[in-house]
Amino acid sequence: MSARSCLAERLSSFSAGSILLVLGAIVAVFSLITLPFIGLIVAAPVIASAVFLLVAARRAECPLA
Repeated sequence: MSARSCLAERLSSFSAGSILLVLGAIVAVFSLITLPFIGLIVAAPVIASAVFLLVAARRAECPLA
């Protein structure tokens, strides 16, 4: 399967990962100021999901194909 055939999927994974990474960073910074433990419990899965999506966008094969 060519890289061009899953361009939309890669772009979708990259954009979703980027948005989640920004949101996770904002929640992490905000949680360090207000409620450190509770905020980091929320921020950690968001950042982990963002990293997974960003890595999935860089793979050679289509993840969902």
